[in-house]
Amino acid sequence: MKNITLTMIFEGSALNRDEKVGGNILSIKKMNVNGEIKSYIGKPAIRHYLFETLQKAYSNDWKGAKLTGQGQVVQFDIAEDDILTKSELDAFGYMYTISGQNSITRKSPVGITKAISIYSYEQDLAFYANHDLVNRAIKQGNNVTPNPYNKEEHTSLFKFSVTLDCKKIGEDIWIMKNEPYETVREGKTLLNIEIATPKKIELGNVEQKKDNEGNIFYEISYGEKTGKIRINGNELTVDSDLMKKTKIKKSENYKLNFIDGVIDTSKLKEKDDKDKVKKEQKKSTNSFEILEFDENSEEKTYTFVLSRKPIFTQEDKILTFELGAVKSFEVEKKGNREYKTDNGTINIEEISSSGPYKITFKVTEEIKKKRITDILNSIKNGLYAQSSGEANTIVPLFIIASGVKIPSPIFHPYIDVKKEDGKFKVIGINDCLANGWIDGNVFIQGSERIPVYVYSDKVTNDWQTFLNELGLNNNGQENESTEN
Repeated sequence: MKNITLTMIFEGSALNRDEKVGGNILSIKKMNVNGEIKSYIGKPAIRHYLFETLQKAYSNDWKGAKLTGQGQVVQFDIAEDDILTKSELDAFGYMYTISGQNSITRKSPVGITKAISIYSYEQDLAFYANHDLVNRAIKQGNNVTPNPYNKEEHTSLFKFSVTLDCKKIGEDIWIMKNEPYETVREGKTLLNIEIATPKKIELGNVEQKKDNEGNIFYEISYGEKTGKIRINGNELTVDSDLMKKTKIKKSENYKLNFIDGVIDTSKLKEKDDKDKVKKEQKKSTNSFEILEFDENSEEKTYTFVLSRKPIFTQEDKILTFELGAVKSFEVEKKGNREYKTDNGTINIEEISSSGPYKITFKVTEEIKKKRITDILNSIKNGLYAQSSGEANTIVPLFIIASGVKIPSPIFHPYIDVKKEDGKFKVIGINDCLANGWIDGNVFIQGSERIPVYVYSDKVTNDWQTFLNELGLNNNGQENESTEN
């Protein structure tokens, strides 16, 4: 499948607000371009508008991926979602950082440039106030005054480009230290991948007991007190007295740690003083943090999930827990280290005899084509955009697009707009058509405001023909319609 690049011209107005200046002036993003001050829309804003459009137009296939606010970093939670299940992660990439370990990163296959205004910013500034609400409040007997504010304004034509690396869309590669392993749950085969090396903690003075109904639980003694732990597979329910709950710094979230007194100290030497014992206990419990848990205030318990099933050693009276990030897939085994999922395949390759392991995820060709076509159709038809409560337009007045041998925005530096005799004219098209990276025909679409007349065997103005040539013929037609 060919890589794709697309450059478009649209009319917009202050689509990417910046900071407040002087307390009550809402500014716009600006930059110096060849000696002129021009407004621009940053890549994150364009990405936001594109994804918002995809969610609204193709809601079944572009649901937002889950996020995690663990620690001080807000990031995509790849322990929950991946490119097989979420189009967002496939198209726009992600970074998943693991404390003390390497991060898992996917560079975005969808490249987006800034949208920079064609014409310079002329210091337009508008005065606003909430007169309507003030008048209504006065009529209701309230003593209020208007709250004036100013906005920098700039309406102009803008240019930006999008490039799709179609060899990377639909495929993701992870390098993992440990080999993925299979388990069976409720008759279904699960492939489990450790994306973070589990941390281990050992609790001492543990007795295995049964309640009146014959259910096994574990009782742990610390000082003159005891507490209960119930285990259901990888799930633990722990008496709240055995845990300490603290707020995470610079966050609204909380974390759990086991109290120091329940940590096993049998491996420490008898001659070690009490201070060293306490230090080792604190070190062990502080390194074992539970960031996702359910609290039952009535039963005074916490419930959370471990990476693996706990191990109880009867002889030593030690209960061992491991906590890490493990991702599980429901799979159908197709061959040696080859698995099929609902949306694609997972293949595992041993890089060396003792690891690491290369894990390749691939979505089906049908899903890949649909994701690419959804993106292209959204850009062609116009993006949903609002700024400062004002509906705005990122609707193309001019588009030039083609398949390309390398995923680069090759048309972007050539295209510009000038005004002659009161009419807009696109310049640079002939330079675009002469570029050697073009792979196939070039799609060009103008409008009555910016008409384009190009006579070349390389050019088509039929969108469906263009999609067919890109290899998207299986999905192109049906993707023009909006899902409910």
